[in-house]
Amino acid sequence: MAKRDKDTDEAPKDQVVDSLKLSKLLINELNKDSDKTGKVAWCLATDDDNPTDVKEFISTGSTLLDYIITNKKNGGVPVGKLTEISGEEASGKSLLIAHLIAECQRREGIAAYIDVENSANPEFMTRLGVNTKEMIYLQPQTVEEVGEMIEKIIIMTRTRAPNKLVLIAWDSIAATPCKCEIEGDFAIGMDLQLAKSKVLAKMMKKITEMIGKERICLVFTNQLKTKIGVMYGDPMTTPGGKAVPYHASVRIRLNAGAKQKDEKTDSIYGVHTSAKIVKNRLGPPWRKCEFDILFSSGIDDVASWFQRLHELEEIEKADGWCYLSKLPSGKLEDKGVKKGLDRGVKFREKGFSELVKSDPKVKAFVLSLLDQHMIVRYGETPKDVVLDPESLMDAEAVADVVINGEA
Repeated sequence: MAKRDKDTDEAPKDQVVDSLKLSKLLINELNKDSDKTGKVAWCLATDDDNPTDVKEFISTGSTLLDYIITNKKNGGVPVGKLTEISGEEASGKSLLIAHLIAECQRREGIAAYIDVENSANPEFMTRLGVNTKEMIYLQPQTVEEVGEMIEKIIIMTRTRAPNKLVLIAWDSIAATPCKCEIEGDFAIGMDLQLAKSKVLAKMMKKITEMIGKERICLVFTNQLKTKIGVMYGDPMTTPGGKAVPYHASVRIRLNAGAKQKDEKTDSIYGVHTSAKIVKNRLGPPWRKCEFDILFSSGIDDVASWFQRLHELEEIEKADGWCYLSKLPSGKLEDKGVKKGLDRGVKFREKGFSELVKSDPKVKAFVLSLLDQHMIVRYGETPKDVVLDPESLMDAEAVADVVINGEA
């Protein structure tokens, strides 16, 4: 048996190895060929260019939704990650896309809208703040074409504008057929049902790695379908297989609620919508918020602040008036049981939006209350979590995030 060379002998077991120095050495060694293949190893604590570090978000148009996605102020959908927005018809999926495009453009970014459903309304998008002259509108025929377009947009923008913010929105996965579906007849076979899943799986493997190192935000919408024969648990699912759910960092489910009617004319002017985070790698999952969508102007963001703060008992209602009880008004009540007390800033419910917009002091105070209640601190249990009562996995996932501080 050959003898060991002294230089190759293992270090004595009792020798203390500096872990920090060793980890830096290993990272440098692993990145020696980075000029050829690209950087592959990072230190998450010190390397700002690591692909998991999300530094930028695009607002959804709803402050409450931004909070429950990122669990921080000025949040939204993460840049460098994939977000899926699912829901039934008329639940607000395409409207959220329009808000995201408008916000991206306000920050001098470029937006590409892949509209397979042929549902874009340029006039309404303009009303929401979208600059349709600068927006790239695409209408591919197949899932394969969508993948090729996304890949081409990423490569071209990175070649010509390396630091440009880019939003690519695909509306929607369910409505986009595969090549074999278009070329075949109307017969339905198992191969056809699996085709889209296979194409999406390949697409996700290629694209996820590309956007992780760039200022590129992917947002896909999907439809909700009913799982036939399900008696327990969630009967709804999204078509297209598991590739997108696995690769998405955030999954938002929208549900349309009651219609908003004008009391005088009885005409419908909006719809009440709830958003639930069914998967979240940025904060606690399964949180829920609600807001109104107005057919004339989109998400009524400020009105949702009022409803949330009233639920949290930060806004008091009495005798037709509303009070911000923790913000002194400098005026004393001269009647009733509260005589001689300052009940806080006084206003009518319908005048809340105007009050917030016109008074910077009130707006700053209201936003501070939202910060206080919407951000979940480590060790706290989220107040707005809505679990699937049939899913033990959901309950365990939330408990693990809160207890171990993974949010």
